[in-house]
Amino acid sequence: MIRISLGILMLLVSCSGKEKNIAEEDTCNGTCFTCEAAPEGTIFCDDFENNVPLKEKYFEYNDAGGRFILQDHVGQGGSRGMKVVFRKGDVDVGALRKSIGRTPGDYISKNASSPEKDFNEIYWRVDLRRQAGWKGGGADKLTRATVMANEAWAQGAIGHLWSSGNYLVMDPASGIDEAGNLVTTKYNDFDKLRWNLGKKLGTTDMYSDATAGEWFCVEGHMKLNTPGNKDGIFEFWINDQLQGITTGMNWHGNWNSDARNMKINGVFFENYWNNGSVQDQERYMDNIVISTKRIGCSCGK
Repeated sequence: MIRISLGILMLLVSCSGKEKNIAEEDTCNGTCFTCEAAPEGTIFCDDFENNVPLKEKYFEYNDAGGRFILQDHVGQGGSRGMKVVFRKGDVDVGALRKSIGRTPGDYISKNASSPEKDFNEIYWRVDLRRQAGWKGGGADKLTRATVMANEAWAQGAIGHLWSSGNYLVMDPASGIDEAGNLVTTKYNDFDKLRWNLGKKLGTTDMYSDATAGEWFCVEGHMKLNTPGNKDGIFEFWINDQLQGITTGMNWHGNWNSDARNMKINGVFFENYWNNGSVQDQERYMDNIVISTKRIGCSCGK
């Protein structure tokens, strides 16, 4: 006699293509992650399972008046994660901003990981899911790694990952000219940034109506050039599939030759929709990791 437990039977039914809950989705996809088994090279990890307040992990947490919050059962596998509630017309629905390495000033340095180090190269990951029935594409801003060059938040380099239609796009920019001079004076000093450094559109349909309800794992990689050389890198993956890569980059000129100057020291996770949400809807984030080595989207080692 063949016996199948109720739990296994439920799993078989849910994986057959019928409606399934969040926890079942992740079991079917074979995904899992825990910061207790974070991969080698991890600088910072947040699977949102501990009870440390977010304001004690990040240098800035904007909860958008309670619309970007930690909540049970919205993360991967039915775990805890971050819930983002967009109301129709909403533009800015909060952010988590994390500092790593050496930073300028007391504000940005708050809760910094490895504050005694300089990072010329990092990888970072976040998992994202839009609720079933989501409309409007990717909601623009998602995440960026950056060089905060001074206390005024002038940015020396930015590795943007944001949406374009149904896809994620990498759009690197630099606030330092090719001779190594800082030219930006404030955050998002767009007119003074050097653009067109290797913008690439991803190939995975991450934001169409058809993929709403699915989890996607996004990982970026930013490597500054060595002083005076064009050997920088920017690339990104979705679900471990390479989406775009630009090599031979001149992020900083010879900026890095001065040991006093800042390196990569900030990674931001944002919910900023330029033209506003087209309807009331939610999305969810989980499993933030920042590392010196490739992270990947499978289980932690």
